[in-house]
Amino acid sequence: MKFLKPIITPPKFSEEVQKKMLDFFLKVIFQPIVDEMEKINNIYFNSGDSIESAVRSGKITYSDGVFKGDFNAALSKQFRELGYTFDKRIGGYKKELNKLPVNLQVAITQTSFNYLKMKGAMITAIDNLTYSKEFEELNFMKEFSQTIDDTDKKLLETTFNDEAIKEIGIKVELTPEEKDNIAKEYSENLKLYIKDFTDKEILALREEVEKTVFSGVRADSLQKIIQAKFKTSESKAKFLAKQEISLLTSKYKYAKYESLGFEKYKWSISGTRTRPDHRALNGKIFYFSDPPITNQNTGARNNPSEDYNCDCIAIPIMD
Repeated sequence: MKFLKPIITPPKFSEEVQKKMLDFFLKVIFQPIVDEMEKINNIYFNSGDSIESAVRSGKITYSDGVFKGDFNAALSKQFRELGYTFDKRIGGYKKELNKLPVNLQVAITQTSFNYLKMKGAMITAIDNLTYSKEFEELNFMKEFSQTIDDTDKKLLETTFNDEAIKEIGIKVELTPEEKDNIAKEYSENLKLYIKDFTDKEILALREEVEKTVFSGVRADSLQKIIQAKFKTSESKAKFLAKQEISLLTSKYKYAKYESLGFEKYKWSISGTRTRPDHRALNGKIFYFSDPPITNQNTGARNNPSEDYNCDCIAIPIMD
């Protein structure tokens, strides 16, 4: 039985795709929101040690007759001096609005108005998000073409019967037109995933902002929501980039292997975090044309690296 040394794709190609995707998400979703937040940030006052300034800054909030929030020693002392008692059951100080000092009534009323103003501005900013121009300009032809070129180069240097494939005169490279067609197909497929994610993320961001601002949280809490959403986009970009590059190289390599007469392969796991269904395949022989079941729950069939987030390797073999 003869083995062909498997080709490993370096991470730099998926990293380049990931960066381009993340730049797109930042430009069309998050930067416009951040810019709008900076515009309306002047409706907040710097937090001081008085109850009034804490209300105005959002350090503490007043809703349904209850003060809640970040009560430091100075604020707690002022509440006690006003005769208010902290209620552990509700986690705050309870007092009807019309029984509060006039300055606090004014601060609460103005702050409520400012929250509504911020909510309207943020929702409008999200509703006005457009990305048709940026989406049209987005393509990954270069990255996918470089991946194909790298795969071809490594394949030519792969040893077969103690000789490099290029030394025994086997043609493995595609024409420039063939490479462009493959790169274009994968670039367009990836863009469809990106559009679907972008639309869903904008909708989710709108719902989150509306819910959070309506409940009367501070501006820094809203910033944390934006940051968390960006982290989600970052994770999605990393996943999609790795998945699509892996899928491209796998499909491309396996077609080449078969053209060289390697119709079968030995499944080899990579790393210690391999999922159980894939670990059970380790060391077993399969045909490229008849991949094994890689998910017992769904019955999905894949060759190594074709399943989502799969780092397993196919070692081509010939009897």
